Amino acid sequence: MGNGKKKLLIVNNNLATGGVQRSLINLLHEIKDTYEVTIFVFSHSGEYKNRISPDATVIEASPLLRLLGMSQAQTKDMGYRYYYIRAVLALYAKIVSNHLAIRLLLLTQEKLTGFDIAISFLHNAGEKSLYGGCNEFVLRRVKAKEKMTFLHCDFSNYGGDTLKNRKTYRQFDKIATVSEGCQQSFCEAVPELAAKTQCVINCHDYGDYISQANDNPIEYPESRLNIVTIARLSPEKGILRAVDVINRLAKEGRLVRWHIVGDGVQRKEIENSIDQCKASEHIILYGNQENPYRYLKNADLLFLPSFHEAAPMVFDEAKCLGIPIMTTHTTSAKEMVAEGKEGFVSENSENGIYKTLKSILDNPRGLQVCREYLLQQQYSNEKALLQFHSLIDERN
Repeated sequence: MGNGKKKLLIVNNNLATGGVQRSLINLLHEIKDTYEVTIFVFSHSGEYKNRISPDATVIEASPLLRLLGMSQAQTKDMGYRYYYIRAVLALYAKIVSNHLAIRLLLLTQEKLTGFDIAISFLHNAGEKSLYGGCNEFVLRRVKAKEKMTFLHCDFSNYGGDTLKNRKTYRQFDKIATVSEGCQQSFCEAVPELAAKTQCVINCHDYGDYISQANDNPIEYPESRLNIVTIARLSPEKGILRAVDVINRLAKEGRLVRWHIVGDGVQRKEIENSIDQCKASEHIILYGNQENPYRYLKNADLLFLPSFHEAAPMVFDEAKCLGIPIMTTHTTSAKEMVAEGKEGFVSENSENGIYKTLKSILDNPRGLQVCREYLLQQQYSNEKALLQFHSLIDERN
């Protein structure tokens, strides 16, 4: 190695909007001067593709392997051949599993060599969807002295705790989880891998969050409690049950308005539920937004009613803007949200969400206490980087 820097290969599916991708971009910005970094993406697409550090080398996968980093609609731009190939593979994965499809697509990519450490940055999804494959790519198509993988999920609850996935994780030298709660969840599920597993929390671009939040922030009516959710509209986020809670509070005469930023597979179902409840005055959907932070800037509360979560990036985004958090009790909630200082953790049920929101409405001073505490804190990536350097440089 001419410059003495370790050569890292980091593998991800794409650079679309999402917590994993945002965490990756932030990490790259922090480590660009310490390591010689190459990024391998299945599909060099998404909103974040122009935010990769120019110091990093980017490699895009072979055309067929790109299918693992693209939606069905996106493949139309590649031509109908790829559109139909992906459709057939996705159907097979749904009926049988994605094992064969991933194995076949990986074979279309030449092997990569010459790295000290290869890192899979994306955990596998459930085995019925044509998604993931980063773990298998690092294990089968990369030659490196050490191989590592990141786990951005609650392993016991997200749907990927399978015999196949457990076998895959056993083949890595190290496993990094993005919170202590995620580490505990994984080690309880696969205790024999505890010695290989360590916590590496997400990196953040706090300056960027603050800058975007101050760019034409949304103004909300002060007569109401304005709560904001920034999330993918998918079942695990618990949006539907929270619609019922907000509707119940509104019917009791509570002045609350819920602003939801994001999109996803459940959007139509959520819209129908809002219409059925006649709750459109109290619940507003904004869809995906290029700058979600302008919606957060003047909010009274960040609200996350999820059934399960790993380590939501949006918690730290809200904290640095001085916005208190209300979250359900998920694997990292109490670790990431100090009760009464940074926000509130409710029981993970519809009634638990109702009781906690009602308590916040009854005691608005609690929000002010949290806001004052959050604005006094210093936010940095010091801990995240110490953990990452330990992962890379530690000798087991």
